[in-house]
Amino acid sequence: MIAQAIAGQAQRLDLFAKISHAPFPGGQALRTPLLVAATGWYKLRDALW
Repeated sequence: MIAQAIAGQAQRLDLFAKISHAPFPGGQALRTPLLVAATGWYKLRDALW
């Protein structure tokens, strides 16, 4: 699909743009702190396991 999009035939890739996403929990106010906490957690988890 990526090669087709590069060649100018992005019809199949355009289907992904139509998929709706759920809003981030906590809204805009908690978005950055929760992402930082989650990133830190997985970084620690990768280092320990």
